Amino acid sequence: MSAYTTREYANMHLIYEECRYNASAVARLYRERYPNAARYPDHRVFTNVHCLLFSEGHLPNHEHSGGRPANPTEDEVLEAVEEDPSTSVRATEITTGVPKSTAHRILKRHELHPYHVQRVQTLLPGDYQH
Repeated sequence: MSAYTTREYANMHLIYEECRYNASAVARLYRERYPNAARYPDHRVFTNVHCLLFSEGHLPNHEHSGGRPANPTEDEVLEAVEEDPSTSVRATEITTGVPKSTAHRILKRHELHPYHVQRVQTLLPGDYQH
C-alpha cells in the first residue's frame, strides 16, 4: 500500500473524512481536486488508509523506527539462520514453517545471502600461506 507519498495519503484521509467516510464519493472528489495526478487511487485505498491510521496510528508508508521487525516470522527466520549460518532457504522453511519466498525476502532485507548466509566472506588465520 505504500505506492503513494505521505502527503498523498494524508490528503486522501482528509477528503475521506470530508465526504463522511463514503469511499465512492471520495474517489470522485479526489479526481476533481487532483486532475493532474499521475494515477488515481481506487475507493478501497481510502478505506484502507483510514483503517490503518486508526488501528495502528500511522499512514501506510510511514517509516517505523527501532525495535522489533515488522514481520513476526522475521525473528524465527533470523534465529534459525543464526543457529546454523550454512542453512538453506528450504531448510529454513522446514524448521520454521515460514515459506521459502518469505524467508528469502527476510534474508535479503537483512543483507544476508539466502544460499550461503554470511555478511562478509573473510579469510581465517589458517586459510592462506605466506
